[in-house]
Amino acid sequence: MEACVRRASVADLEGLLPLVAAYREFYKQAADEPRERELMTDHLARGTSVVFVACLGEKIAGFVQMFQTLSTVMLGPQLILEDLFVDPAARRAGIASALLERAAAHAREIGATGMFLETAMDNQPAQRVYERAGWTREGRFFKYNAPL
Repeated sequence: MEACVRRASVADLEGLLPLVAAYREFYKQAADEPRERELMTDHLARGTSVVFVACLGEKIAGFVQMFQTLSTVMLGPQLILEDLFVDPAARRAGIASALLERAAAHAREIGATGMFLETAMDNQPAQRVYERAGWTREGRFFKYNAPL
C-alpha cells in the first residue's frame, strides 16, 4: 500500500501524538504527553511549523516537521527540517523518502534558498535515507550549543 502524504492539521493530533512520543523516546527523552500535546497543538493551530503526515489507510505512519527561518547570506527563506519519524512497523516502505520529497517540494513552493537538518552521528539508518534522497553532509561549519 502506498502512503498518502498530506499537510497535517489539528484534526490529526491524536494520530500524530504517538509518533511524537516515539520520536522523543528515540532521542532518550522522557514521555510528557501534556507538553507534547500542547506543543504540537500550538504549532498546528498557529502554523508556526509545517507538518506533513504520511498515512497508510487511516493510520498516520510518519511525519516531518519544518520551521522557516531567514538567511541573510542567501537573502531568502530557509527551512529547518526539525523532525522526521516513521513508525517502526511501517519502515522500509518508502515513507521517509516520500516525506522528504514532500518537504523538498514545499521548500521549492515557498521559494526557499535551502533546507537543512541535524541528526545524531550514530543514526546511520537516517543518514542513509537522507543520502539516498540527495542530501549532502555539511563540511564547512561547526555546530555550537549555548549553555542555558
